[in-house]
Amino acid sequence: MTVLIILGVLAVIAILFVIVTWINDFTKRTYSYEFFSWGNLGVTALGYLLLFYGVKWFNEASTKGGDILNGQLLIGIGIIFILGVLYTHIKHTSFLFGIVVGIFQLIVYIPLSVISILALLAAVAWLTETKPVYKL
Repeated sequence: MTVLIILGVLAVIAILFVIVTWINDFTKRTYSYEFFSWGNLGVTALGYLLLFYGVKWFNEASTKGGDILNGQLLIGIGIIFILGVLYTHIKHTSFLFGIVVGIFQLIVYIPLSVISILALLAAVAWLTETKPVYKL
């Protein structure tokens, strides 16, 4: 059963890769715009990170009787980042295509955001272990 789950996950990843590549080729050809890019992933990951910690801060403050404004501000800024990505897609493509494929992109970017944030944290942790070089 575990082998089937692994094969299923790999098949879904392969299908998503083909769809993302097709969408990027189509938007480059039709609109001269790259839909799936590292910049979009970075902004979306930052928006999701702000949303996650905003909700966490809001829930913690509301249960302990603290100030909920900080959490609300983080949630608002995260939503602005995500809506900014959608607005950019709509601006460079058509309204319907930008909304439909933009929502698909936001769904695909959820696990990719988690992976990229963890990879960034691992890289920072690895770089902090770098020892200085002394020239004698």
